[in-house]
Amino acid sequence: MFVGRESELKALTEFMNAAETKAATVYGRRRIGKTTLLRKAIVDAPGKTIFFEALDGRYETNLNLLAKQVSDLLGAPLGSFQHHLDLFHTLQLYKEPLTIVIDEYQFLKQSRTGNEVDSEFKQIIDQLPGNMKLILTGSHVTMMKELLEQDNPLFGRFQLVMRVDELEYWQAQAFYPNLPVYDKACFHSVFGACPYILENLNPALGLRDNIINMFVRQNGLARIYIEYILFKEIGKVSILNDILRVIGNGKVRYSQIENSLNLPSNGLLSKYLGMLQDMGLIASITPINKKNDRKKAYYAIADNLVRFYYTYIYPNGSSIIHLREEDFYDSHIKPSIGTFISMRFESIVRDYLRIKVAELEGTTPLDIGTFWYDDPKTKTNGEFDCAVRFDDHFSLYEAKFYTRPMSAAEMRAEAAQVGNAQGLGVIRLGFASVNGFEEAVDDYILIDGEDLYSL
Repeated sequence: MFVGRESELKALTEFMNAAETKAATVYGRRRIGKTTLLRKAIVDAPGKTIFFEALDGRYETNLNLLAKQVSDLLGAPLGSFQHHLDLFHTLQLYKEPLTIVIDEYQFLKQSRTGNEVDSEFKQIIDQLPGNMKLILTGSHVTMMKELLEQDNPLFGRFQLVMRVDELEYWQAQAFYPNLPVYDKACFHSVFGACPYILENLNPALGLRDNIINMFVRQNGLARIYIEYILFKEIGKVSILNDILRVIGNGKVRYSQIENSLNLPSNGLLSKYLGMLQDMGLIASITPINKKNDRKKAYYAIADNLVRFYYTYIYPNGSSIIHLREEDFYDSHIKPSIGTFISMRFESIVRDYLRIKVAELEGTTPLDIGTFWYDDPKTKTNGEFDCAVRFDDHFSLYEAKFYTRPMSAAEMRAEAAQVGNAQGLGVIRLGFASVNGFEEAVDDYILIDGEDLYSL
């Protein structure tokens, strides 16, 4: 099932139809939908296509397999080759439009030392004839991003650089279109927006049974995806797994991670955190009104699927083995799943505001994120999780994941609490309630669940 990716398809189509373009790179985590996207994009590409998926093996093995595809294309047997450069020289005999996709390029890259393969493909790209396009794709995000660095031979060689991430939350609903918006938010908060995972859900079973089937069972697809596919990359740097364990479902500061893992204060942790951020697994969050205050910054797991795994599955490895699946859910997940989902609902509201807040408020925002406040009078501090910064004020949105509509009295009580905080400046208040509101209140901007899923 192909969902969304309109802008990505448009960019790939323009690349393949443009006379002056030669090379592109497309990268993103495993099972995120890169191959499906590319195969859809090249259906209408001019001429023919070679789609080669590199193996995690020897350089020579991959060269011979690609040569076989070239031989089939040319309709003639080819001799042996020592290098990919020689093979591409032979391909120049082909005069019709041709798109060549080399998937999982990182396997080729790591089959030789240093940047040897990158240097070879630099020459290949530089010598590509006008009838050919080359697309290098990969799922090892850190390794693929190296191709874009200034000291890499391939730096500046790509006319199109595309990172493929998860779907947006409102696009993910296409995999469970008949659920109420409350349940849609629940499914997204637990399973995220990776197409590979979403297409294997059974919405008719409900959230509980899908969690059991996908996570609690030893052969659950979500567990297999995380433990054997996604973390294959992480496993090469074992401390990354420890960092995710420490962050879990919380908001953890740099010093807390460093102390929990007993790491030296030599800046190495920054490198590891950067790797996890590159993979889209964690995010560094700084309140939009305290951008320069490093003490207010913290890290959180950004991927919903991974966050659920590290909240409930990873820390309970012994219990999940010994308990019945239903008993494990009832004892370890059920008591706090509502709180877990409510915390993820805040990110849905922020994503919605990113698209709609200019229309809601009639002016262009400067930033969207969280908002930190200190109240010297009461000696308290706190954070609003959904905030928008404008030129002359901040708008604070309270996200409410209630099983019922929010009442006007509750809105006014929340407003009074915000009003009691000192030093907030000019504030406008809004509410996002997944199950809507008992009545409209003109004083506030109101967003209900139907609004959130109408994008």
